[in-house]
Amino acid sequence: MNTNHAIPCGFVYDLVLRRRADDALVHRERLHNRVPGEGLDLIANACFKGAAMPANLFIGLWSGSYVPNGTETAATLPTLVTEVTQYDGATRKAWVPGSVSAGGVSNELSLARFSFTGMQTVNGVFVSSSSGKGSDTGALLSIVRLPVARAVDPAFYLEILAGFQFISVS
Repeated sequence: MNTNHAIPCGFVYDLVLRRRADDALVHRERLHNRVPGEGLDLIANACFKGAAMPANLFIGLWSGSYVPNGTETAATLPTLVTEVTQYDGATRKAWVPGSVSAGGVSNELSLARFSFTGMQTVNGVFVSSSSGKGSDTGALLSIVRLPVARAVDPAFYLEILAGFQFISVS
């Protein structure tokens, strides 16, 4: 198989930044991710080799100037980016998928909501199989950099709809 021509698949993120006081929309954007090699191997092994897929996935945020290139892993992520951890809850936000339809699935019915507890700069989003904030274990299934960094503080919250889609090619 020629691995120079990848079949498209991956996560798409809809990020909505709202003001906490009145839920007013401050910013909305859609981002398409990069599935790093670690995530591609995990998905291919689960689909075609009978390997177990992680029971749960989690959404995390990161800051820093890093530009994803596909070589990232859960083990290297903490050295590449600074994970944003000043938000409510002791763990990363769970990605709770709904029903699968047309080769895709999303958390549309259970958005990941980050209520910030301090000043933060958000430069990107990732999906990991590990729930621990700052964890370097598990597998990294997605990473994406925002086109423009977003400064947030306790006056705001961020909601993330994340969906995974396989694309059929002809």
